Amino acid sequence: MRIPDTKIDDVRTASDIVDVVSSHVSLKKRGKNYVGLCPFHQEKTPSFNVSPDRQMYHCFGCGVGGNVFTFVMELERVSFVEALRTLADRAGIALPAERPEDRAQATENEGLYIVCRKAGLYYYDNLTDTVEGKLALEYFHHRGLTDETIRKFGLGYAMNSWDGLIKFAEREGIDIATLEKDGLALKREDAGGYYDRFRGRAMFPFFSTSGRTVGFGARKLREDDPLGKYMNSPETPIYNKSRILYGIFQSKDAIREKEFAVLVEGYIDLISLFQAGVENVVATSGTALTEEQIQLIGRYAKNITLVYDADSAGSKASIRGVDLIIENGLDVRIAELPSGEDPDSFVKKNGGPAFQRLVENAVSFLDFKAMLFQAEGLFDTPDGQTQVVRSIVETISKMKDELKRSFYVKRVSEKYGIYETVLYRELEKLIGQARARGQFIPRSNVDVGIQQRGSVRQSQSGPDIPAPERDLLKLMLEHGNEMVRFVITNFEPAMFTSQQAQQVIRLLVRRTESGDNWDANSLINEVEDAELKHLIANLLFSEFEISKGWAEMDSLPEVANPWEVAERCIAKLRIQKIDALIAENQSRMKEAEVRGEVLTEYHERNNTLNREKSEIRSSQLLERREHQ
Repeated sequence: MRIPDTKIDDVRTASDIVDVVSSHVSLKKRGKNYVGLCPFHQEKTPSFNVSPDRQMYHCFGCGVGGNVFTFVMELERVSFVEALRTLADRAGIALPAERPEDRAQATENEGLYIVCRKAGLYYYDNLTDTVEGKLALEYFHHRGLTDETIRKFGLGYAMNSWDGLIKFAEREGIDIATLEKDGLALKREDAGGYYDRFRGRAMFPFFSTSGRTVGFGARKLREDDPLGKYMNSPETPIYNKSRILYGIFQSKDAIREKEFAVLVEGYIDLISLFQAGVENVVATSGTALTEEQIQLIGRYAKNITLVYDADSAGSKASIRGVDLIIENGLDVRIAELPSGEDPDSFVKKNGGPAFQRLVENAVSFLDFKAMLFQAEGLFDTPDGQTQVVRSIVETISKMKDELKRSFYVKRVSEKYGIYETVLYRELEKLIGQARARGQFIPRSNVDVGIQQRGSVRQSQSGPDIPAPERDLLKLMLEHGNEMVRFVITNFEPAMFTSQQAQQVIRLLVRRTESGDNWDANSLINEVEDAELKHLIANLLFSEFEISKGWAEMDSLPEVANPWEVAERCIAKLRIQKIDALIAENQSRMKEAEVRGEVLTEYHERNNTLNREKSEIRSSQLLERREHQ
């Protein structure tokens, strides 16, 4: 079923791109636009721009760009229709219902998202719709969770049967093979058919940053369950455990607002804290902290507070992630819980405000490492003291910011009475070893690295298009039908040298000839090629380049008249064409001279071309004086 254009326009109008992007990226106002760290490539310095006026985005680092639909498509790796439905749900706009034949055309990832969401609703409904599920609801209540919290986190229960979810899927017309791809069903090797992966367990859905269900964690509730205490969904095309943080969807706004994230280990720890008012919290769910998870937090804040539970092996593993956090350019502090407590038990006994105070009193990694080493007795011997200082300096060596490194070296020098020169020698040795392994990128080179990574895409969509051609495309995209008609009337589209420029021209001419009004934002929806979408965004965010290197003419005024810019672009392109013809004519004249031919025709051709060139320049100068 084709969704009407009017509905698409309604969704686009209701979906402010700044609001949508800021749900995933921490944005700051800069002039008319907003900037932030690009969610599509790793970077330390913001190069991702969002324009509220144009309702478009563009990254000057990796070259991605487009409108609100392409943002969701690229972030979630879904089709236009699925992105449209996501934004429609967000805006509260009803779209035509999907039919079975429409669903069959959906991409595999879309099907996986749909099935995961339906499975999550099934698990949630089990809590109240079944006798067995009500026992699981009692478990959540016993853990102190309210019905509102259970609903907010979508908690549920997997029935203690081999085919509870399988039967639900059959009733709903869900393809069992898709259920298997989502990791929710397993194939029987003996008798054939399928059975449920999760049985008799409390269910904790994992959500993407945009709120889509991507997988599940499952806690056992029965003593006779032979499997582990916790089980997670296996890796699937939509679920990668190293890239997901539990609770990020519910917590991202609070993390952005408070400018730091509290990092804990388990599901219940996070949910209890959230319910107690500590909402800027995420959990690793028992896995070792990964670089991708740190980068995910970095979209919303540059500070992480690790909650250290000395009795938890998982927390000890997360402490080993301190170096990884620092290496990725984020600041880290550590809040230590009293012995015998975890975040869940602490907040139940002492309340949310007490936990907030615990977080406020978090210490730096330097002080925390010193406390750990003190507890291990390493300060009692010179060898132990050497080990302590070397470990701390090794962490400092992970910092990309040289200025920050120097402040920490000074602190270590003062704390342990060691000359700074000695510490710097050790620091340089560690940095040298990291460079030899290819692990160290100085901060001063970070932006260069981003530009180099971006140059691959930019070389396809940017620099290979001559400046006047880029400017003409930009003018047509900005000023619509009237400008398109002006350009194609005064300049033959086939004379554009760039293939991509010709593609955009053909699209613009087609829209202009149809007589409909359009803008670049809506135009992007018609483009299927991702690189072409990025090019259009790149053009709209770029500055005019026509004056660069054109010494024969005055530079453009600060606020350029678009029609004057268009005339000058066309003039420049004509001059470039004439220059190419002159070069070709001179080459032929040299060949004719070698053959002993009369050169009169070639001289006349040369003079004619030079006159045309002079006339174009004179015309431009005359028009400029008239404007003045």
